[in-house]
Amino acid sequence: MEENKFLYSLLKEGESDQLEFKSQFDMGRIASTICGFLNAKGGRLILGIDENKKPIRIENLESKFESLTTFLFKEIIPSSIISIRKEIYKNEQVVLIEVIEGNKKPYSINNKTYLRIGATTKLATEDEMSFLIRDRKIHESSWERSPCLEVEISNLDTNEISRVIELSNNIRRSTPFDVKNPILFLNSNQLSFNQGFTNGAVVLFGNEPTYFLPQCTVRIVEFPEGKTGSKFGNTILIEDNLFKAFKEIQAYFKRTIPLVSRFSESDWQRIDSYKYPLQALDEGVINALMHRDYSDSSGEVFIGVYHNRIEIINSGELPHFLTDSKLKKSHQSIPPNPSITHVVFLCGMIEKVGRGTILINEQFIKEGLPAPHWESKQGFTKLTLYGDSMEIVLNNRMIEFFTTYTENVFSRQNYEDFFKGTIAEKTARNDLSKLVDGGYLIMTGKGSLTKYERTEKQLPESTG
Repeated sequence: MEENKFLYSLLKEGESDQLEFKSQFDMGRIASTICGFLNAKGGRLILGIDENKKPIRIENLESKFESLTTFLFKEIIPSSIISIRKEIYKNEQVVLIEVIEGNKKPYSINNKTYLRIGATTKLATEDEMSFLIRDRKIHESSWERSPCLEVEISNLDTNEISRVIELSNNIRRSTPFDVKNPILFLNSNQLSFNQGFTNGAVVLFGNEPTYFLPQCTVRIVEFPEGKTGSKFGNTILIEDNLFKAFKEIQAYFKRTIPLVSRFSESDWQRIDSYKYPLQALDEGVINALMHRDYSDSSGEVFIGVYHNRIEIINSGELPHFLTDSKLKKSHQSIPPNPSITHVVFLCGMIEKVGRGTILINEQFIKEGLPAPHWESKQGFTKLTLYGDSMEIVLNNRMIEFFTTYTENVFSRQNYEDFFKGTIAEKTARNDLSKLVDGGYLIMTGKGSLTKYERTEKQLPESTG
């Protein structure tokens, strides 16, 4: 059974305000920690790990896992995004619980509210409770939870709502809902109130959402000659709700993306696959649909299809600390539309909390394609996905460094010093830039704080 590389990267870190390890399956302590994460910035809890970061076998794991899942979804109030999965670490099963910061604070268990302060979980004071309640009121006035006037239940696709409820019940990411009672489901997920419906409900389930919200549009444009060419290919306009739009985009990619043949570096076996990893495309599209700035009435999702790349652009910028390099590693997830994100999570369209961008990057590197690139500025976020393999010729100098230098993270100065003054700074920068482009390194930080970290990609057997 393949060991989980993501867990290895988490366990390199120490316990913090967003990460904790527990060796014991104590329901109460687990739930209080989860409440603390929900009331703060979210976080991850790994069960079955001792203080030395070694796995501890959990007896009767299956029954304990089922009991824990039921307990968390039933006892933590109100409902929230909690991902609970079994993972493998050093040949032992552990439990990974991932939590996104809640937007319905305060969260509590047995009428007790907890906060995460540093690496500890504590009961909230009266003053801290007041702050959490004020924070909730800010979320209640957000765009997605504002009323969409004149919308009635007939303007929503109740069949789609029932399908989502059925998926949610099967996946068991919340308490079960009655498939025949869509209003209760919408009420519980902050999508309706006092016989009215929110903007978020129209985005997710509207029959004709652009009638009320013209920004619920996806435009796909083909550029066979690139941006500067004189010819355009097909233009496809999608004006459906989020779930139907996602299905239409999926169908478009499966219909139009060509199959290509690649060869394994180890045995020269030909492998036929899509030009772009479809799972990564799905993640890129659902991220754009969930996280776009819907308050911008002109902010459609735009997908540009070029001969060598796909660009997915949505309105809204990323938080300033989520740079291209940070998105390719474990990072804090702050969904701008938490109610929309919650419903998408409940029905299984996003599998792992806060890890979609990591999956996209890993899929492209695995296929031998250039690393994807995120850019966020001037009110928009753009994801560029490259479909042509980038031939990176590694020289003997790069190979020597990689096979001799033992540290996993290093600086440009470390690289330069390794060769004892025989290479110039410009040469070091060029080498490292090629290694980043080829997917062998991830670059983090800026200026004098720039660091390079090895990825899982292996060096080729021969050099150029």
